[in-house]
Amino acid sequence: MPRNHSPSFEQKRYVASVCPEFHPDYDGYFTSSIDEGYATCDACIHWNNGDCVIFDDVLTGIDQE
Repeated sequence: MPRNHSPSFEQKRYVASVCPEFHPDYDGYFTSSIDEGYATCDACIHWNNGDCVIFDDVLTGIDQE
């Protein structure tokens, strides 16, 4: 499903921190970043330049909490 707008850096960072499918592109570099809360969707193997199939669902789930 195409988005009408690009997600913000903060949205991508928060979604990455709670996403059950988040997998860093390169484990060695991002492990410490993830532990410190600096991971973003941009670093995920599923991101594909913003074409992540579950981003909207995860973001909506956050909004529902």
